[in-house]
Amino acid sequence: MSITNVPKDFQVMFLDMNSYFASVEQQVQPSLRGKPVGVAPYLGPNGCIIAASREAKAVGVRTGCLVQDAKRIYPKIKIVESRPALYVIYHNAIKKVIESFTPYFQPLSIDEFAIFLTPRDQNEYSSIKLAKNIKSKMYEEVGDFLSCSIGIGPNRFLAKVAGETKKPDGLTLVKLSELDRFYSQLKLRDLTGINYRMESRLLSKNIKSPLEFYQTPLWRLRDILDHFGRLWHFRLRGYEVDDYVSETKNVGHSHVLPPEFRTRHGAETVLRKLIFKTGARLRKDNFIAGGIYVSVHFYNKGSFSQSKKTPKFNDNLSFEKQVFEILKKCDWRGMPSYVSVAAFNLSQTKNIQISIFKDIEKSRELSRALDNINDEYGLGTIHMASMLEALETAPDRIPFGKPRYDIRC
Repeated sequence: MSITNVPKDFQVMFLDMNSYFASVEQQVQPSLRGKPVGVAPYLGPNGCIIAASREAKAVGVRTGCLVQDAKRIYPKIKIVESRPALYVIYHNAIKKVIESFTPYFQPLSIDEFAIFLTPRDQNEYSSIKLAKNIKSKMYEEVGDFLSCSIGIGPNRFLAKVAGETKKPDGLTLVKLSELDRFYSQLKLRDLTGINYRMESRLLSKNIKSPLEFYQTPLWRLRDILDHFGRLWHFRLRGYEVDDYVSETKNVGHSHVLPPEFRTRHGAETVLRKLIFKTGARLRKDNFIAGGIYVSVHFYNKGSFSQSKKTPKFNDNLSFEKQVFEILKKCDWRGMPSYVSVAAFNLSQTKNIQISIFKDIEKSRELSRALDNINDEYGLGTIHMASMLEALETAPDRIPFGKPRYDIRC
């Protein structure tokens, strides 16, 4: 956090790809262009739309709605199964374009980038020129159906909010001298980090707009929001007080079960794949875990969920053993519809101790060997026999490991 440095204009450029997953699908499948498209990891009625094309948004389909709801809103919508590997390929192509202009940037997610402007570009003319050049080269070298919105501002927060004001394909610049005018055009929910709960809290204190939020004195914000009131005071004024990467508190996966897996055996098979995927993420991010959470939902029969602290682990065998120890308490009283698993109490692997049990050390070595092969040839190239039936289920929902830019409060 840096509140000792006086904020300056033209410090950060925030690039956000528009309707990214859906646009990539429209890029590689021209027949989808101009049509409402929803991208989902599972095409069944209970699948979740993880991306909606511009055309889909125009008819009322939004990210997060179920496939069946999207079809009810617009029966002719095209639902496409997500292809994470394809989106990563395009992410790398976009990154290559940015690298051709500057080395000073940070990928924040698969479709968001923060670009730090050098002294040469810290002026209105040069920053806008750079933004236009990036857009132009992306159109020429990555895809003619992909677009991005770019915001330029004194800090990452303002650059992101500025970029959000003009979509798709926008370019917005916000200066410190124009903050009153800028905030007067927005709603509270337009500010990154303001959710329904935060909005309700501010409204209850008679802060009804971003401009009023900005004009509220520091002492009152601290009275309303405690420590975070101080952060918001400086954030709204262009100070850089936010980190890129939020602390990872847990790693996990979940999946809505397709019809053929809505049995105890099917649910357990899918859970084994989720364990396999979660374990790979733990090791990739150099984490060990000290706790496990498991949940099973049933159609019209409630749900089972439980968590427990465990000895430190990051290997598949220990993970699976602990999960199924928890599941002994599940009475499987109905048809399972949804399963999830997560590892928590995370710490870095440099703190892990060599186990006195040979089978655990062997499992760790085996898990790392599986990771290396699957990293080289693709997830699922080599796998445990117990998850064979579920290989085609539970595809990646989040095709890029880095977290999005989030406001801490």
